[in-house]
Amino acid sequence: EWEESPPFSREDFRRLDESSDSDFYAAPRLVYHIDERAAAAAKTFYGTFFRDVASRRYGGEHALDVLDLCSSWISHYPSEGKYRRVAGLGMNAEELRANPLLSEHVVRDLNKQPALPYADSSFDAVTCTVSIDYLTRPLDVIREVSRVLRPGGSVAILFSDRLFFSKAVALWTGKDDLEHVYTVGSYIHYGAGDAMGAPRAVDLTPKPLRGIPSFGGAKRNDPLYAVVADKL
Repeated sequence: EWEESPPFSREDFRRLDESSDSDFYAAPRLVYHIDERAAAAAKTFYGTFFRDVASRRYGGEHALDVLDLCSSWISHYPSEGKYRRVAGLGMNAEELRANPLLSEHVVRDLNKQPALPYADSSFDAVTCTVSIDYLTRPLDVIREVSRVLRPGGSVAILFSDRLFFSKAVALWTGKDDLEHVYTVGSYIHYGAGDAMGAPRAVDLTPKPLRGIPSFGGAKRNDPLYAVVADKL
C-alpha cells in the first residue's frame, strides 16, 4: 500500500556535494560505472525489454524510438537491436558524441531543468541506467517521462550500488538494495500517478562464477536491479 502523499522531504534530496553538477561532469569519464558482468546483464535485459515493448505496441518485431536519460558514451543497449531513433540526454557532450547508438543528443542538467525537450508521446521506451540516485527532482523527471512515452510504452530504470557518493541524494545513501527498489518504485508511483501502471522490479544481479572462491567475504559482482512500468 502506497501512502496517499509522497513520503519525501526536501532533506531527502540534499547531497554532500551541492556544487555545480555541470562542473562535476565537465570532464568526460569514458569508463564503465558497473562491472563487466553487470554491464552484460544490463545489455541482455535491454534486449528483452525492447522486444517486449515492440510486441506490446506493434504486435511483433519493430524499430523503436528510444530515449536514454542520463546517457553517456555507452547506453548498454544491444547493438543488434532494432531502433528507429535513439535520443540521448546527458551531462557531457563529448561522452554523448562518443556513443555509437545515439542518433541525436542533448546536454541538459535534469536537476536544474527536469522538463524534457521532446514532444508528447515521442518515444516507445525510456531508460535510465545507474543514474537515478543523482536526481534531486525525480518526481518531476518521471512526470516528464510519462508525458513523452506513448501509450503502451515502457520505462526501465536500472541501478546498482556503485556511485559517486558525494553526488547521490541523501534518500539513496545508506540504504540497502530492497530499499532502493522501493524508492525507485515510489518515484514512478508518485511522479506518474495514474498515467502509468504499477512498477515492477527485476533482479538482474549476475550469479557468482563457479569455481571462483570469495576470499574474506569479498563481493564478486556488482548488484543490478531494474524497475519497470508501462504507460497506460
